[in-house]
Amino acid sequence: MKKSLLALATMGAFAGAAQAQSSVTVYGIYDGGYSVSKTDMTTAAGVKTGTQAGGFSGGESASSRIGFRGVEDLGGGLSANFNLELGITAGTGQVSTTPAAASATTGGIATGANQGSETGVRTSIVGIGSKQFGTLAVGRQLTGMHSILAGDVWGGNNMAGDITYSDVSSTANGAGVTATARINSVTTRSSNMLTYTSPTVMGANLRADYGNTTATSVSQPGIQYAIKGIYAGYKYGPVTAKIGRVEAVSNEALAVTAAYAGSKTVVTGGNIMYQDKGLTVQYTNGRNLTETFTAAAGYIQGSAVKANKISASYQIGAFMPFVQYGQGATEAGRVATAANTATEDKAFQIGSEYALSKRSSLYAAYGSSKRSLKTNSSASTEVTDMAVGLRHTF
Repeated sequence: MKKSLLALATMGAFAGAAQAQSSVTVYGIYDGGYSVSKTDMTTAAGVKTGTQAGGFSGGESASSRIGFRGVEDLGGGLSANFNLELGITAGTGQVSTTPAAASATTGGIATGANQGSETGVRTSIVGIGSKQFGTLAVGRQLTGMHSILAGDVWGGNNMAGDITYSDVSSTANGAGVTATARINSVTTRSSNMLTYTSPTVMGANLRADYGNTTATSVSQPGIQYAIKGIYAGYKYGPVTAKIGRVEAVSNEALAVTAAYAGSKTVVTGGNIMYQDKGLTVQYTNGRNLTETFTAAAGYIQGSAVKANKISASYQIGAFMPFVQYGQGATEAGRVATAANTATEDKAFQIGSEYALSKRSSLYAAYGSSKRSLKTNSSASTEVTDMAVGLRHTF
């Protein structure tokens, strides 16, 4: 009897130790509120059209999500970890698990490289970390470029007006469609990606991304989508600086009879931030260059998108007002002619948050982005967003 009690006590001690060494956390964001979006378009001939939409859809300050992350202490400074995160459609509560159609620009592979839309999953990784050597993670995740271009002043919001992060949309009725207007484009996220993050040494750290997807039923064997990036960060007192470069290469050949075609997108970006005593000031620069490839002509000049942004916020008790302003341009074929409708872009956001608690905040914001033709400035597309909402993190 005593031996049985001793065995049970020993098993209980080991179980308690195992529980103490590992943890699983459920976390998320839910952003609900009211928003109105208006698009005004003017053609080169001066014809004006417009659309407007609104409702209690929420999700303007941040994309709603639910996630699970866990860490297990392996001893000796090592740890194993995982992270699974799903998007939630604010307003309906629908969990986004249904993949969208595969993208032609990634060889027909549903890489889900843009904001989780093509796989329905935001993050799905497993990794191992070392206090001495850094962290390795594999799976679907954000690239290192995301945090650089989203910035730290109301970063990652879904409103018009953040020129280095938001999608500056346009139509043929306005300034014309010349290039992808989102600088991060297909490099926001990537599936099947391995990431290494170094430990921080004397304020500096490095990160490297590499990933690929292999097709099984296309004419070109092997890798059909590949991504690779390198990033560096440095912090000294109240000043933080980040810089990076990421490249995505794709193959569009989908049939045995089709000629080989593909594209290469290179995104470069950097920011520098000063943060002290409630004040945050940040400058962000980004550039997207996309080239197309054919078997006959090789790589040819595609489109270019570039933007600069200055942002600031100031914490005054529970209030945090913020403002950001940016300018940029797009070029199709990298030549400013009437045929390719190159554009000039301007955008700004202004708003404020009020912290009800550490986890809940009210917000009100206004954002605007305007795109005008370089060859005819009367042709333009302007998008304005207004939103009020409540964001809760858990």
